[in-house]
Amino acid sequence: MHDERQRLARELHDSVAQTLFGITLHASRVLTLLERSEVEQVRAIVSDMLRLANDSQTELRAVVHDLRSDGSHQLQPGLTGALAILATGLEAAGGCQVRLSLQDEPDIAPSTKATLARIAREALNNVAKHAHARRVDLALEVGPSHVTLVVADDGRGFDPYASHPGHFGLQLMCEQAMAVGAALELVSAPGGGTQVRVRVGRRR
Repeated sequence: MHDERQRLARELHDSVAQTLFGITLHASRVLTLLERSEVEQVRAIVSDMLRLANDSQTELRAVVHDLRSDGSHQLQPGLTGALAILATGLEAAGGCQVRLSLQDEPDIAPSTKATLARIAREALNNVAKHAHARRVDLALEVGPSHVTLVVADDGRGFDPYASHPGHFGLQLMCEQAMAVGAALELVSAPGGGTQVRVRVGRRR
């Protein structure tokens, strides 16, 4: 738990630093445009600044929430219950349809359940903020030896190999998966939606 908190604290620091750097660049550009009386471009840049700040606030709230919690709140209804709650929240906030496919509660460690719930939350946050999706599939597959979490949307997708300044969710999900020995696979392409798959071994 100490290592997890240290990692989250580091992520919080990095996200704040990069966000402030981006806002500083935008603000400098605005000052230059105002000095030149080029007001027309200012509106678009200020809108970008507000979007960056709002997105970062959402990401920071999630990290701070994890720092203040041991994740047990997510396990009170079980992993399947937590995923159902996340799906309901996305439908209420984002206006897109979520199709749930949940099997029996898996026999994996509580810390692994909490990590899968956090990864699902981050993936669904990304859908709400960036995907412009109409439908999301959220599935928990329990096989003989592995448990697989799947979050797939029909949104606009993106190039996973390109740089995405100001967005830290992908790196965070990968680190969280590695911490519990899970394998995370992300498949996406512009116009082709996004799928996140996390596969972790069951207890034996």
